[in-house]
Amino acid sequence: MGDLNDSIGKKRRPFQEAILHWATGCLRDYPWRKQGRSPYEILIAEVLLKRTTATAAARVYDSFIHQFPTTETITAATEEQLVSALSNVGLQRQRAKSLKALARHLTEEQGGNIPSGVDHLLRIPGLGEYSARAVLSFGYDIPVAVLDANVERILGRVFREVLPQRPPGRLLQELANSLLPSESHRKHNLGLLDLGALVCRYTDPLCPECPLTSICDYYNQNKARLIKEEPGRYETVVGAKLRNMRKEKGIGLAKLAQLAKVSKLTIIRIESGKTSPRPETIAKLAAAIGAPTEGWRQNVTNSNHNQ
Repeated sequence: MGDLNDSIGKKRRPFQEAILHWATGCLRDYPWRKQGRSPYEILIAEVLLKRTTATAAARVYDSFIHQFPTTETITAATEEQLVSALSNVGLQRQRAKSLKALARHLTEEQGGNIPSGVDHLLRIPGLGEYSARAVLSFGYDIPVAVLDANVERILGRVFREVLPQRPPGRLLQELANSLLPSESHRKHNLGLLDLGALVCRYTDPLCPECPLTSICDYYNQNKARLIKEEPGRYETVVGAKLRNMRKEKGIGLAKLAQLAKVSKLTIIRIESGKTSPRPETIAKLAAAIGAPTEGWRQNVTNSNHNQ
């Protein structure tokens, strides 16, 4: 543990600064992430997000909150009404049963209120450690570290040299707690979740795009191989131009994705030289940035890369 503590001491500040800086322009935009969401609204998002994609959950989130704004309204609803409201997210029957059990517990044990402590939240049927901490961080603005598979992967790679081969969840939670900044903790948590989902992926991680490379044990152990595998064949002709123009205009990845109607992951892959963008994709990105497309299309090399 001594080596881990030493490593944390050396890496804590650059880790925090890198995550917060990256999060400034790269966070994904979902309705439950809007500032001011109540603990109840965050709790509902956690139920909807189980065993489905965020895109699918987003399709029903706002309408569900509008139809069922409190635990009491869920308690009063029939299971069929809940199933109907959840029809576009999948597993609707199972989710309806979970929501009924959740609402019943909160109504009977908490007077319809959402608890503000981990222990009490964990007594809610179907709620796990991650979801409980998400409610506290994103709903109550309480500084607690969230830990899902994406965050575990980042921590395991950054601290690879000083962690056991298969670190227990308790140890990783303690590590996440020790890295949480006293301010901007919500942004820090969201940054870790999205960095793991978009960049520090389980397979084919986009290491050249990661803000943690300077302190990442995994990257430094595999740098020679990663550089060899990432020649950046499109970097100089398209990726660099896109990134530089985007940054000059102060446009974050999430904003550009929204304006161009191109996925953020696709933009990340283009900027890192990992894919050859189609002409129509370039046209969309150039229009969103407000730049001419001349000098872009003719430099795109034909390839088998797909977006």
